Amino acid sequence: MLHNFRTLCASLILSSILFASAVRAADGDAGPSIHNMRGALLASGDATEQRLQQLMADGLTAAVIVLTSESEEAARQEQAAADRVRRSGLGLFYWVEVARCTELADAHPEWMASLQGHSEWRRHFPLAATPAENEVVKIYPWVTILSKETYAAQLARVQQVLANKPASDGVFLNDLQGAPSACGCGNSLCRWTSDYGPKRSTTPLNDDAAANFVAEVCKFVTDCPVIPVWTTECEEHDGALDGLCAGVGCFKGICWKAYAKQLIPVSRTCSKLAVLVPYREFHRDLSVYGERAGWIRHAIGTFQSVPPKQHGQAITPSRLIPVLQGWDAGETDIATQIQVVTKSGCDSYIVAYSKIEQRWEPKLVKWR
Repeated sequence: MLHNFRTLCASLILSSILFASAVRAADGDAGPSIHNMRGALLASGDATEQRLQQLMADGLTAAVIVLTSESEEAARQEQAAADRVRRSGLGLFYWVEVARCTELADAHPEWMASLQGHSEWRRHFPLAATPAENEVVKIYPWVTILSKETYAAQLARVQQVLANKPASDGVFLNDLQGAPSACGCGNSLCRWTSDYGPKRSTTPLNDDAAANFVAEVCKFVTDCPVIPVWTTECEEHDGALDGLCAGVGCFKGICWKAYAKQLIPVSRTCSKLAVLVPYREFHRDLSVYGERAGWIRHAIGTFQSVPPKQHGQAITPSRLIPVLQGWDAGETDIATQIQVVTKSGCDSYIVAYSKIEQRWEPKLVKWR
């Protein structure tokens, strides 16, 4: 069984190499290991020498190490993991979670995104308290970069997380958008905003906040690409009463319009974008998408179809790096996801063996 799986992966990898070569020849785009990247997202403790050797034997080309700001001990473990990756011969990349940040949420609860609009989110939290006049329901622990106060704090935090780390081939910044379900529908794929109501405890920024944030990170990450990790929005079928938006008309409302206004400046800033597509974690293992893991193909397609509707340019698959679900996934499932990515025209991908946490919960906070 294992031999067959590796044979299949090797075949898929060869196909992606050939396709990537054709794309680069057409685009005139020749770059380092960020092109035709086949990466594995790992927690620092999982990046053992044995694991790294196995990744290389399976045809992967890079290890993406998750960085945190939890403690000095965590920083030492991350440093050691980076050193092991460098010795292994794999490309070394870093992954920084931005918006989902317990550190800032606990220190500044007023900075968290809020739940003020629709009340459909309460079906997931039926015991959640009703806020008083001087209270607001916050989305714990999501501190997005969409306001003046949080932007500055998150930028300083990212710089601190990356400080004194070995040189890398690239830095991935995850969750530069709004918080999941901040419109109130309850769908974690609705994340175009951080505050959908009048009770604001922060100063909102414009639609180019994410693009500006990446540009600021590039000022202190000068030796490698900085790649934003983007998440798509809801779908029309989610608006059904039994859908993820529970009857809220998100798809035909503001969601995709606001999403595109944030994405287009990012696409003009960065040559590569990663796309978060853990299809089962996002409850996208649905028959409406046809083949198994078919939502991944659909999500990739939105980068070509959505920006032109908002006066932007289509983002070709060759610019996208899908981030696949490797946690709680078997070998066959991972191979299927890789196959879908390859057929979709992407020349790179990352298999996330370390879980990319997306959970949230309501929390009452005084806002004035």
